[in-house]
Amino acid sequence: MVNLRQIEAFRAVMVHKTVTRAAQTLHVSQPAVSRLIADLEYHVGFSLFKRDKGRLVPTPEAQALYEDVERAFVGLDKITETAKEIREFRTGRLLVSCMPALALSALPSMVHDFSARHPGITISLQSHSSQRVLEWVGTQQCDLGFIGMRLEDPAVTILPLATGYLRLMMLPSHPLAMKQVVDIQDLEDQPFVSLGQLQDVRPIIDQAFHSAGVKRRRRIETQLSSVACELVKAGAGVSLIDPVTANFYSKQGLVSKPFLPAIEFHYSAVLPAYRPPARLAMEFLEDAQSQLQQLIDAEGGPCHNIDE
Repeated sequence: MVNLRQIEAFRAVMVHKTVTRAAQTLHVSQPAVSRLIADLEYHVGFSLFKRDKGRLVPTPEAQALYEDVERAFVGLDKITETAKEIREFRTGRLLVSCMPALALSALPSMVHDFSARHPGITISLQSHSSQRVLEWVGTQQCDLGFIGMRLEDPAVTILPLATGYLRLMMLPSHPLAMKQVVDIQDLEDQPFVSLGQLQDVRPIIDQAFHSAGVKRRRRIETQLSSVACELVKAGAGVSLIDPVTANFYSKQGLVSKPFLPAIEFHYSAVLPAYRPPARLAMEFLEDAQSQLQQLIDAEGGPCHNIDE
């Protein structure tokens, strides 16, 4: 049976015209090249070279065979180059799905930085609810997802990414904007924009107010933290928001304050459970984890100073 090493020897002799140079190229001895050529001639059933005054002259059959061999090696070279591009992140596609809060604030700059480092990569960033992100990753419609809740789903692998504390958002003119830390008692009878019932942090917030015996004026609720912040900007009241969104809107004119009792907010990454994670996805995930934590740290912990 013809093997690849015999074909390599044949090609080397065709390209370099002598057994000596072919052997140097293949890093083997001249007898080894001659033996490989002889074995190939035996398997194909015809002569490939004739000697003319010490020179190897390809037969017409060798010329015909070489055309197909060269096409095959061009294909192999292309495969090798493609593999190198994939290994060095010079080609490929990364599909990312994330919760709207991250799509608005943190992820666009992360995607831009990642794309700048890997200009050959095509990146798709989709924004969906955390529940929909789970569905997309679970059905392998995307490589990586980011959600703002702790859930379990056998179709996905959920990795804890970063944890922060909810921040209270308000207008700079709000009376509570002068406080270093806002206590839950300070929100008695305050207009309050609530996150929707589908947010898993919503019942934790409601329980905190119930336990403290504090009544808010809840007239508006929304599923999206970004919309809650826009409502705060419009004067609808105050709202408790995840720290990454708070970091974004504190740069858009709102005031972000620590809130007591501290309420944790968890960011998680989601990967398909039934296939190995893509290398691109894992590199992006490492960047995202580091940058998300920096944004959370910029907002601070549950309080800066509670001794007012």
